[in-house]
Parts: sequence; structure tokens; C-alpha cells
Amino acid sequence: MKHYLDLIKISAKRHRKQNRMTRLCIVLAVFLVTVIFGMADMEMRSQYIQAIKTDGSWHAAFAMEDEQGALLRERPEVEEIARYGTLNYHLEDGYQLGGVETGICGFDREFQEMLPDAQITEGTFPENAQEIALNENAMEQLEVQIGEAVDMTTPQGERRQYRITGVAKNTALTAELDAFCVFLSTDGFLALHSEETEAAREGLYFVRFRRFCNIQKAIDEIEAQFGLAPEQVRQNVKVLMMMLQTRDSYLLSFYLIAGMLAVLVVIAGILMITASMNSSIVRRTEFFGMLRCLGATRKQVVRFVRREALGWCKGAIPAGVAAGTVVIWGLCWMLRFLSPGLFDGLPVFGISYLGIGVGIVVGFITVLLAARSPAKRAAGVSPLMAVSGNAGTVKAAKRAAHTRLFKVDMALGIHHASGSKKNFLLVTGSFAFSIILFLGFSTAIDFMNHAVTPLRPSAPDIAVNIRDGGLNQIPPELVRELEEYEGVKNIFKKGYAVLTLPADERQVVAISYDELNLIMAEDLLIEGRLKEVIDGEGVLSVFLEENTFDIGSSLLVSAGGKEQEICVSGVIECVSDVLDYKTNTMICSEELFQEITGEKGYTALDIQLEKDVTDGQVKGIRRAIEQECGSNIAFSDKRMKNQETKGAYYSMSIFLYGFLGVIALIAFFNIINCIAMSVSAQMREYGAMRAIGMTVRQLIRMVFAETLTYTVFGVVLGCLAGVPINWFMFRTMVTNKWGEAWTVPAWEMAVIVLVMASSVCLAVLGPARRIKGMTVVDTISRE
Repeated sequence: MKHYLDLIKISAKRHRKQNRMTRLCIVLAVFLVTVIFGMADMEMRSQYIQAIKTDGSWHAAFAMEDEQGALLRERPEVEEIARYGTLNYHLEDGYQLGGVETGICGFDREFQEMLPDAQITEGTFPENAQEIALNENAMEQLEVQIGEAVDMTTPQGERRQYRITGVAKNTALTAELDAFCVFLSTDGFLALHSEETEAAREGLYFVRFRRFCNIQKAIDEIEAQFGLAPEQVRQNVKVLMMMLQTRDSYLLSFYLIAGMLAVLVVIAGILMITASMNSSIVRRTEFFGMLRCLGATRKQVVRFVRREALGWCKGAIPAGVAAGTVVIWGLCWMLRFLSPGLFDGLPVFGISYLGIGVGIVVGFITVLLAARSPAKRAAGVSPLMAVSGNAGTVKAAKRAAHTRLFKVDMALGIHHASGSKKNFLLVTGSFAFSIILFLGFSTAIDFMNHAVTPLRPSAPDIAVNIRDGGLNQIPPELVRELEEYEGVKNIFKKGYAVLTLPADERQVVAISYDELNLIMAEDLLIEGRLKEVIDGEGVLSVFLEENTFDIGSSLLVSAGGKEQEICVSGVIECVSDVLDYKTNTMICSEELFQEITGEKGYTALDIQLEKDVTDGQVKGIRRAIEQECGSNIAFSDKRMKNQETKGAYYSMSIFLYGFLGVIALIAFFNIINCIAMSVSAQMREYGAMRAIGMTVRQLIRMVFAETLTYTVFGVVLGCLAGVPINWFMFRTMVTNKWGEAWTVPAWEMAVIVLVMASSVCLAVLGPARRIKGMTVVDTISRE
């Protein structure tokens, strides 16, 4: 051995088992940081991928004339620019293909790269004013092929003929509306009708800026250069938010909250490692006293402790980073599995360089910061302590432990926990920060529940309705036939009727639900008894402002000259089936509906499909419906919209619940590790107590009291600090946007307290086994 620092390797080999808990604490801290930042990075990536697929990769759009557009194209920060225009967006202006209202989009070829929905999936993009591309709905229903001609009728009665050059995939909107949509080149769009487009020569120029460009500064310069009003500028808010390139005050508040949570995560890591290292120093008081006896200065002892801490980082930091990366892979795989179409661009084995980098940097910095206090404590050990073992574990008692409220063993446990104020604050602080982190991150769940509405269990993949106000024209025989079709999972049948209340001649809309639909609507029940409705003995009143029937009231209704008295059995939340939000609406069973109205047909069908259903099977379902009901049917394919909704919800819920799960897991293991290290540091004291007659059971109760003291004070401190943070974040993320008032997060506090309480019970088991397995002599002579 040539240098006193060489003792570090020797000490590490001899005390490998004792140092394992400190290394585990470093692993947990690095794991926490890596997972939190890595999951945040992957969530940003997944949201960015989703935003590009749904909204496009463009950054800003400017309404300006052609001359201004040419100048805009020459700006150095502009990477891609394309002109875009629309006609008949609301499908009511008279542009028709085959008698069907058709939306018209005209744009430059470059626009396809900015918006996935504008890409041609088959054939080529229109090159001149006489060519056109149709979406899948139009191609299938008009029964035309690429290369054939198609006629378009304008509002002025003019007929224009185009040659079909390509097919565009249906978007979620066109599939849901069963709408026709066509794509034209910019020249074809401008030539469609000069009077219509003359006022629209201020076209929209969609721009994608270069990487590392200050987009908001570029937008300001463009507005100033061309004298554009704010309403002439659009921004792709979702994409810009994911790029951290937004000025929206509400969105900027998210960056503030993210920064706060990041700081809390780092502080939690520092407290965890500091508490662990402090216990390690306490356990080795005699060792540092011997170093001082051999001539080591305070500075050398400090350097020894810091070098030893960095030595632990060699294995602990890579282990924490590796464990965090594996967790992130698992979450990415879950996203790909749950919503493959939306997140196919998210790599399963993606590497979050942000998470790894922050984990490594924070790991080293945290260990160095955490080592400062223990290093000073080690340097303060006098040479005389070399002969006193772990003297100093607890400061010299000025008064005896309080035994009025507790037995001696419990009182000693409380006294042990609070004996060293610095150690007490470190341990309780690390416990408290777990609660603070949990309460802080839990507000993101409230935000998700407001921002993303999950699909209801009864949400249809295909919705079929009678057009033009027709009621109950879908025969039951068709429904029974469709239920046998391959790929059909469930069919929810709904009938509609307008009833009259003879007492005041008011009208009431009655909607029939089948039994399965009524069962699935139970979570929407505000109050009342659903069973009576299922049995046909009552109805549900839909909750509408000033148009809700009271529970228990009897209503005399009239339909087709027949009167019948019905009972209101419950009140249900407003559902999407309501036709008029100003008219009283009630929901009843099929049997009661037929009894009142005499109608056996249906007005609407909500069809749920199997996961592996094919487009060919969906077309077969449509053909069967049209053959039976004719063209007076609105066929809405909601599969793409449902996929987008599920993708957004899965993305946020997986990562947010993952955050909370990791925090709870860290809190769980942190308590167990801290108590194990505290007991290990005081084993000689326990041996001395055994020698003077204390039983094993009393020692275990003393350890339990010590653990409970740390936990109770940690819970109190965590709740006192965490609740105001929860309030601030809730107000910033939810109240300012949706107006919902904050409430005390009782469930969140109950969950994290339950986790900590269960960890307290488990934390005592390990030390209890160690105490039981050691003799008095072994315990006292233990290093």
C-alpha cells in the first residue's frame, strides 16, 4: 500500500456486505432520476409522434397573397413551404360528386410531407388542373378506379370533369362523417371557380422551419415584415409545445411545473443518499478514529470519504441507469402493444439520452453533495473515539427517555430516532419527499382526466343512424342477421320516439336501450335504481338544466293516441344520444318502449367490432345495412377516431401512472433500506442492551418504534409540504383551464401513507432476523 487512499479498496472488500445497502441507495436514487426523466422524454416523443400524425409536422401557417408567399419562401429559416386552401369544409356549399356533398382541398405537393393525412396512398398526386385524387370513401361508393373520369357539380350548376390520378386514405374525420373529400393541385384549386377563389387568393402558406430555429422569433419577424394581423397567423400548438417552442402562457406553466418536479426529484435523491451515507459513517466511527490516530488530517479524512463515495458510483450508477432503461423499454413496449398504429414510430428499445445523461450527472453530483455532511462528520471524529467504538451514535442524553406514555422499549426506540437531530431530519426528510413527489405528480392524473376523455365501454366502432329525422326504420331482423356476422362483437340497439305529456302538452324524447347498454350506463347514474329500468318498471331521466324529472314522480305520456303512466326511477348524466338539449329526455328498456309506442324497429345501431376485423368485413356489414334500409342511412366509421383517443389516453396514463408507481416503489425501498442501515449502525448498542437483560422481543419493539417515529414525522412533514404543492399545481394545470375547484387529495395521501405503512412492517423484519440470529458476545464484538 503506497497511499492512504489505497485503504478504500481494502475497506470495500472487507465491508462489502455493509456497503451494499449504501450502494443500493445510490442505485435507487439514480433509478428514480433515470426513470422519471427517461419516461418524460419518451412521453414527449410519443406525444410528438402522435401530434405529427394527427396535426402534421408544420409549425406555422400565414394567410397572405401570392407575392408575399414568394418572399416568405426565400427566408433563410424556412425549410419547407406549401400553399393550402379548402372549399365546402362544412359540406353544405353545393360542391358534389355523384350527388354527395364533397370537401375540396387544394395544395402544393410539398404539403404532403407536412401532413400525413394529405398523402396519396395509391397512384400519383394531381399534376394539372384537370386531375384529381379522391379519398377511399368516394372511390368505394362511386365505384370508380384510377384513370377513370369523374364529374363534379359546383354551386352554380356547372359540371367539371376530372381524371382520377390517386387515392388518399380516409382521415378520422372523413371516416366518422362518411364524407367525400378530393385533392386538387394548387392550379386546379384556383381554376375551380374564379369568383369563389378570388376572395381566397390570400391563401394559407404552411411553413416548417429549420432545426434549431427560434420559431417564435421567426413568426414575429414575418408578422412585422408583411404586416399580418394575429388572426392571419396559425400555429401548430401541439408540435410546438413538444419542441419547447411555444409562448402560450398556459403551456409555459407546464414547463415551470416540470422544472419544479425535476428539482424535487433531485432533492429526494440527495436526501436518500445523504441519510444512507450518514448511517455508514456512524457505523464506522472507530475506523475513522483509528485513521486519526495514525496521523490522518481532517482534510485527508474528508478526501477519503468522498473518494470512497465516488468508488461506490462505479457500479451503482450503471446499475441504476440500466434498471431505469429496462423500465422505459417496458413502457414503450406497452404503448406499441396497446396502440400499434399510432405509436409504430416509437422504438421499443429506444434509448433516452436525456434520462441516461441526467441519471449519470445527477448521480455523481448527488453523491458528491451527499458526501459533504458525512465527510465533515467523519473528519470531526477525535482519535480518542478509536477506543470507544460507536460512541456518538446518539448524542449524550441530557435526560432519560420518556416512559410515561410508552413502555421502556418503545420509549428507547423513539429516543434513538430523535437522538441525533441531523440524522432525524435527513431520514424523515427523505421519507417526506417521497410523499411530496407523489402528491405533486398526482395532479397530472387530474389533468389527464380533463384533457383526454377515455372511451366508454359502450363506445361504438361503427354508428348507424337513419337520415333526415327518420325514426325506428331499422328492422329487428337485420340486427339479428348482423349479430351473426364475423367480426361483430356487440350491437347496441336504440329506438327514438317523441312523446307528449297531456298535462301541459310538453314533448318528451324517449330513447330505448337494450339490457347490455343499460348495464354499461350504470357508471353514469347520478341517483336512483337501475334495476327497475332494466325490468321495464321505470325510466331514467337524462340530466339537463331545468329539464330533469324528479325521482319517484309519475308521468302520464301519450304516443299514437295511447296514454300510459310511467315512473321515474333514476337520473342519469347527459349522454351523447340526446337529440335536443332543451327538451326533456328519458331512457327506458326496449320492452317498455315497445309497450308505449308500439314500435319494434330501431333508429340507431352502435356496433362494436372484434380487434382483428378486416376492412372487407366492415364493407360487408355496410352492404347488408344498405340493402335492407336503402341510402337513407348514415354510416359512421369511428375506428380511427377511437384509435387516436385510446392512443392519447394510453400514452398519458402509462407514463403518469408509471411515475406514481416508481415514486411509491422508491418510497417503499427507501424506508426499508434506511431502517436496515440505522439498525446496522447501532448493533453494538443493541448488544449492550442484550447484555444488561433486554429481551429480543423488546429490541424488536424498539426498532419498530424507531421506524414508526421516522415514518410518522415523515408523513406529517410530507403532507404539510405536499398539499400546498398539490394545490398550486392543480390550480395551474386544471383550475385555470377548466375552472374545477381544488379539493384535498385524500385518496392520494391514503395510497402513499398505506405504502409507507406496509414498508414499515417489512422494514422491521430484516433487522429482527439479524437480532435474533446473533449472540450477545457476537453483537458486542462486531465491527
